[in-house]
Amino acid sequence: MSGDFISIGEAFKLVPPFKGNKQEFLALIGNVDTAFAVINPSQEAILYKFVLTRINGEPRTAISHRNLENWADLSSKRLRRETNPRLPCESTV
Repeated sequence: MSGDFISIGEAFKLVPPFKGNKQEFLALIGNVDTAFAVINPSQEAILYKFVLTRINGEPRTAISHRNLENWADLSSKRLRRETNPRLPCESTV
């Protein structure tokens, strides 16, 4: 079954650096979602730690003040809010 997944290193190559630029936002979300889809689910915690190293600037500062333990916690809605604070907050996120 391990042939159905790619390595963490290969998946990490899909994750672009992100500093909060709106043009980079969709690429980040799409690529990270893809990276998580192609790795063994047992390795998600490791990939999440690697993904965090690609997020810099204001989004990284905002994320570091929250207790986010996995990619689901750092959903696209939450990251979008960190990237664009003028968006309305949703009570479910």
